[in-house]
Amino acid sequence: MNNDFPFRLKMLMDQLRISNAQLARGVNVDPSLISRWLRSGCGARKAADHASAIGQYVAKRRLSPENRAWLNATVGAPATAATIARWLCPESGMLESDEIREEVVESFHHAVEKRPDRRSRYSAVDGMDRISGMMHDELAVLPDGAVICIHLSSEGANAAVDPRILSELKDAVDQRKMTVQVLVESANNSKMSSRLISAYMPLLVQGQLTISIIQGTPQTFTVTTSLILGEQAAIIITETAQKHVTAVGTVIREGAAIRDMRDSFENSRVYARPMMIAYNDSFARNIVEVFFEEYGVAGSLDVIKSGLNPMYLTVEEYGRILREFQHPDDQYLWRYQEFDRFKAAMAEVLRTSRFREVLSLTKLREIAATGICRMPSMYFFEAGICHLDAQDCVNLLNGYIHYLETDPNFQVVLLEDEQLFMPNSCWHIKNNKHIMIHSWNIDEPMMVYSDQLMLIDEFQQHFEVLWERSLKDSSVKNSIRTLKELRDQCAEKIRE
Repeated sequence: MNNDFPFRLKMLMDQLRISNAQLARGVNVDPSLISRWLRSGCGARKAADHASAIGQYVAKRRLSPENRAWLNATVGAPATAATIARWLCPESGMLESDEIREEVVESFHHAVEKRPDRRSRYSAVDGMDRISGMMHDELAVLPDGAVICIHLSSEGANAAVDPRILSELKDAVDQRKMTVQVLVESANNSKMSSRLISAYMPLLVQGQLTISIIQGTPQTFTVTTSLILGEQAAIIITETAQKHVTAVGTVIREGAAIRDMRDSFENSRVYARPMMIAYNDSFARNIVEVFFEEYGVAGSLDVIKSGLNPMYLTVEEYGRILREFQHPDDQYLWRYQEFDRFKAAMAEVLRTSRFREVLSLTKLREIAATGICRMPSMYFFEAGICHLDAQDCVNLLNGYIHYLETDPNFQVVLLEDEQLFMPNSCWHIKNNKHIMIHSWNIDEPMMVYSDQLMLIDEFQQHFEVLWERSLKDSSVKNSIRTLKELRDQCAEKIRE
């Protein structure tokens, strides 16, 4: 093989995060052979076969858009098994066309599939870099929309909050529409529980992850994180409680073992307590009652919002927006009456309770500049997303200004996005009674609701720290002045 082969193979493996062990498994050779290839290439007689096998392995991997672009630019678009093989082995006359190699590749993989090899059913690696690489490969062949089940033998599992593991999970959820179910055996370690909740916060916000807790479990001297990846594989990560040695990850592809693990997971969830409930926005009545409990029942309310809140519209302004949904009269009427009930109750609540909101100044500037406010239609007891026009945005900003000028129990601070939990989301914490989270960065918004104190405390503590820090640089006068400037800028969009 040409002298460039070791260099090109290493470049390919480094860019795509392929370990020696992963490539050895993918092309069914001993890992020591991969090391030899990286040092000195391989003999010309087997060059074409090895290059073709590597090309097939790489072509089947699910790549990020960045890695796909890099591969196309490097080997020549489109990057196929044959073009990858030709790039690795350009001097081999056997790689002049895609068709010539297909028969060799097909027979090679047919032989691999037929060959009994325990490594294809069980294998182990150590260290989180290699474990996350193993996880990347297993997730790559899962179908879109699959469910990932994670069982933690302790809330103190380091692997569960490792940034590399979290990155793989987040990519799978964002790019492949997968969902995650987490089951935790808890020894009531509040510090570790808080760490776990914080780590999974981005997925919790979007309703793409659920956490259930089995409490009262004693701590053990080893901690395991078990990831059940659909029907095809499971990865078990084992670490010591004292964290003195490297974690070890074992992948299992034995069908019977995976089924047993999944059955055990589901059976254990029967005895677990869910930390939150995720609603899609078609459950209008549930959402109505949650909103009313927040605004119409005595008790303080803390809100972090990337957007604006229609609760500060007048009843007449709200009714005008409702008319745009073109409901029949009876459907319009109950929605209008519900909002009227909310407003009357909220006026009473604000006499004795404090409402605090942290608003995203970056998002408000965007609304003022465009004259458009995107928000979940659930605020209007509808499914999906709606876009309020410039007049609606001006009315909303006027509503905030009115409450700030007339009600001392209503307070607002304006912060940049990077200081918020998540962009395009809203977080409500009701007087240590419940939290409500919803995100509208997706076409079908989700609402996550929880009355579990451990989860509420995590949000409340974050809010208090954020509020105290931001209050030093803010005042009611400054907030009113800024909101008026944004309102006037937005009003220009009405006249355009």
